[in-house]
Amino acid sequence: MKSQGIDRDLKAYMQLKIDLLKIAECIDYCTEEKDKERFRTRALHYSKELKKLKESIEEVYGLKVCQCCSFTESK
Repeated sequence: MKSQGIDRDLKAYMQLKIDLLKIAECIDYCTEEKDKERFRTRALHYSKELKKLKESIEEVYGLKVCQCCSFTESK
């Protein structure tokens, strides 16, 4: 069912955003440069995955995902 797919993908998108915010917080609190670099690398990976998932949601479901996390139907 399409609505289950939308729900699943939107939940995955939101979880990626949450994880990315947590990683960014870790960067702020790290005192060791090697730890900061590790979290920066992880943040870059999550950002790329978030972008791919956003594009997929927009293409597959016809939704426009804006930066403020609101979803609107594409026209």
